[in-house]
Amino acid sequence: MDEFKVPATSANLGPGYDTIGMALNLFNKFQVKKRKDNLIKIKVIDKSNNNQILELNPKNDLISIAYQSYFKFIKQKAAGVEIIETMETPLARGLGSSASAIIGGLTAAAIVSGKLIAEKDFIKLAVALEKHPDNVVPALVGGLTINYNCNEDYSYYKINLSQNLSFVLVVPDFELKTKELRAVLPKKINYPDAIFNLSRTALFTAAFINNEFHLLKKAMEDKIHQPYRKRLIEEFDQVIDKAYAWGAYGAALSGAGPTIIAVADKNNEKIAEEMQKPFKAKNIKSSSFILKGCNYNLYEYLKGRQ
Repeated sequence: MDEFKVPATSANLGPGYDTIGMALNLFNKFQVKKRKDNLIKIKVIDKSNNNQILELNPKNDLISIAYQSYFKFIKQKAAGVEIIETMETPLARGLGSSASAIIGGLTAAAIVSGKLIAEKDFIKLAVALEKHPDNVVPALVGGLTINYNCNEDYSYYKINLSQNLSFVLVVPDFELKTKELRAVLPKKINYPDAIFNLSRTALFTAAFINNEFHLLKKAMEDKIHQPYRKRLIEEFDQVIDKAYAWGAYGAALSGAGPTIIAVADKNNEKIAEEMQKPFKAKNIKSSSFILKGCNYNLYEYLKGRQ
């Protein structure tokens, strides 16, 4: 039985809507075993929810869809397989659980088929299923990635994440589906808001390249998605204020939310505790993670198997 792991991811990070994402050292672990028949068996154990075994609908199970799309791309019949995913990433909370499933399914297919496709094709397959690259790319190659479209393919620039930084994540106990969160966004944005976000995205990138993390409070501001999505998270502004009050460099929605992420290098436990208080005041349960960036490259691992 083969084993591999896919990191959780946090996308957008304020201004980088659909373009910036990072990998974190919270992992979904996969076990893969080839079958002698042609059946595809998927089992998902939700470790974040008392080891609950999730009931999967074969029509929208992203692991098996990704697995079969890989075989279709290499023009082979999908081989029978058993895949067990043990999830540490909570579902539908803005930590890339769907991206992990997609990358996990594609990776399983690469292992079972014994045929590794080019990285650009791997990413293209993943984006076709996820619809945007900011979660799937860092899940595959690790680090902080700036993702862009180039001649119908997707490419990226990777920045290795400093291990001196911590990422404090507070996860309220309610789901917000990405489809719902995209529905609240305006159909058009104006020039001033676009210019605002362009400047913040440039500043954000510079902060991570040069390790000038004091820039993040300004760099993680946003006018394209957070002002609209935070309406679904009543406590958002109070949580952000708590993070800054206790020394966070920057704070924003993780992905589409409802998880909120803060970047810090001190007072990590206190920041997590304080960020949970606004939810607690409204009788909303929440959990927290204090994580490091993950620079692990899963695609390089697959290359090493060849």
